[in-house]
Amino acid sequence: MPAFRQDEYRSRTNRLRQRMAERGIDTLLVLEESSINYLTGYEGYSDYVPQIALVCQDDEDPWLVMRELDTYNAISDSYLPESRILAYAEKYIGSSELSAWQPIGELVRERSKSNRIGVELSGKMLGLKGHAALCKSLGMSNFIDADGLVSTLKAIKSPAELIYMEQAGKIVDKAMRVAQLEIAVGARECDVAAAVQHALTSGTAEIPGGGAHVGLPYMAVGSPPNQCHSKWTDARYKMGCQTNLEMGAFRHRYVCAMSRSIFLGEPSARARHVHEACHDGWLAAFEALRPGVKSSDVERAFRREFGPRGVRKESRIGYSIGLDWVDGGPSFMEGDETVIQANMTFHLLIGIWEKNNGYIFSETVRVTDNGAKSLCNMPRDILVNY
Repeated sequence: MPAFRQDEYRSRTNRLRQRMAERGIDTLLVLEESSINYLTGYEGYSDYVPQIALVCQDDEDPWLVMRELDTYNAISDSYLPESRILAYAEKYIGSSELSAWQPIGELVRERSKSNRIGVELSGKMLGLKGHAALCKSLGMSNFIDADGLVSTLKAIKSPAELIYMEQAGKIVDKAMRVAQLEIAVGARECDVAAAVQHALTSGTAEIPGGGAHVGLPYMAVGSPPNQCHSKWTDARYKMGCQTNLEMGAFRHRYVCAMSRSIFLGEPSARARHVHEACHDGWLAAFEALRPGVKSSDVERAFRREFGPRGVRKESRIGYSIGLDWVDGGPSFMEGDETVIQANMTFHLLIGIWEKNNGYIFSETVRVTDNGAKSLCNMPRDILVNY
């Protein structure tokens, strides 16, 4: 059953057609799986094989073109009638001789006679060979680059999308509290991770958790834990360890992310200093975030507060979040001049991954007419277990 009403999906496609017209595109091949979900409701995780959503200027609804066995998921998940879900044969899967882009191109050509075709050229399964096969099948030498076309639409969330992200916020709060309770001397890192994963999946009594396209949580343990995007081990906790946790809860692929550093035993003076620098810098960015400012303005507000503290940080401090985590919208970094608008959502993230410092602090925030609102409700004080 689709996550949204039919009129929401059609509104998204109508706005996409306007963007297509601005770029001179009559026919668009959407390859990014989260964008396919955004336009049709298809929730399968199948982007390891070629698949597309096909959007034509003269069609009210998209077409789905995919591997035959995935069509049954699409019939169940998407708002589209079965007649608009098209399959290519299984013989194209795992073949060194055949390319699924050949039948995909043929199915596209049957439904569009225009040569003004746009393609998400950085699509995961396209590649050089796929691009060549698609060009040959369509009788074309190249396409209009349509990367980012759908992402610009995904950046501003509808009321229905925000409801799912707010629900995910309640789940991720619970999961982070579970992590804090489970971290103790003698506990295995893998058991802490399992408890977190259970909390993210089971959700709350009222809100079930959803599936994730990324393996969560990210969990670095050490003194300091300065590895980014690392996983747990089977080691047992010892007094003095610090855990950097980054996790996200999902509702119909919409995510609310949160990060915290949890100390087992009294933090060092340096660790407390890094926490205060990150916390105060985060608050400065949070308070600067409102409609009309630029993404780079938010980053500068952070640097004004954080810069004098003597802690090195070179990476960006946040990015647009929504479907499947990073949704392709603006980032809080120098040079990003995107004007912030109401109902954008961001993972406002202060991560320190340096030789002598490791720390992480983040929340998912929504831009309202009056400023920023966090979708998380976890205490922002330094977290210490004894």
